[in-house]
Amino acid sequence: MNKKKIGLLVFITMLAIGMLIGCSSMNKENSADEKNEKTRVVKHELGETKVKENPKRVVVLELGFIDALLDAGIKPVGVADDDKAEQLIDKDVLKEIKGYKSVGTRAQPSLESIKLLKPDLIIADSERHKNVYKELSKIAPTIELKNLNANYDDLLNTELKVGEAVGKKAKVEKVIEEHKQKMKDLKAKAPKNPGNVLVIADANGNINARTSNFFTTGVLEQLGFKNALTDPTKEYSVKMTMEQLVKADPDKLIVMRNEKGHTPLAKQPLWKELKAVKNNQVYEVDVFKWSLRRSVQGANGIADEAEKLLFEGK
Repeated sequence: MNKKKIGLLVFITMLAIGMLIGCSSMNKENSADEKNEKTRVVKHELGETKVKENPKRVVVLELGFIDALLDAGIKPVGVADDDKAEQLIDKDVLKEIKGYKSVGTRAQPSLESIKLLKPDLIIADSERHKNVYKELSKIAPTIELKNLNANYDDLLNTELKVGEAVGKKAKVEKVIEEHKQKMKDLKAKAPKNPGNVLVIADANGNINARTSNFFTTGVLEQLGFKNALTDPTKEYSVKMTMEQLVKADPDKLIVMRNEKGHTPLAKQPLWKELKAVKNNQVYEVDVFKWSLRRSVQGANGIADEAEKLLFEGK
């Protein structure tokens, strides 16, 4: 073997050794970084989860979590939006989170789509996603909070927990305090005897009445209204017949619909027997704003609309 070949062989050998040492050093540095990376333990509905101190890439699997995350100053990288973003998400919020990736439906989020986003944190619903918690946790640290079946107090606690999870608890606490003050101010402006109210979802003539366990009803109760449904129940919604609705006979009736201007219930003979109908106290509202946006900002929006409709009768 001549000197040139020997020199080339030595050079290649040294280069290979250098690369191995470099890779080993990088692996040690990465390992050290992972060990030194600060985390916090977040308690949630399904247990405890170690979360990065300041997660940046967050995926949310329920609509109400979007607002909570924005209140903490973070935009989600992924959202389970049912591929109906323009229909389900407030237009101003949609502009604010522009650029996020859809990860499928809330009922069945795409695990593969979530994985591709390489999230630092996944925020899931404790009821809707409890059966995929383990699978989600294999992708990234996952916390499961109340939203789907949340009442008013639940949504405040959920907001606070999201703030804690992303290291922005103080910021979110301020948002909650501002919300509580808003509710106090609005209650002070409410009629002295506001009467009772009933929130129903009218789905093609089928009546689903919201109990005090439903977050929207809770918002109205914060403003001084009483729920026309007085029977105790753990459910957030109960089915009613027209006869039962007439028996409840609320002073004010709020009808949540996908589209305004079309109320099949109004075609039923007993509809005209309702006190709210006789007194022109029936109000149609957007079901997405009044039912799906379960968040502090959603509650603010409901309160503002309630002021216009129920306080002023507009």
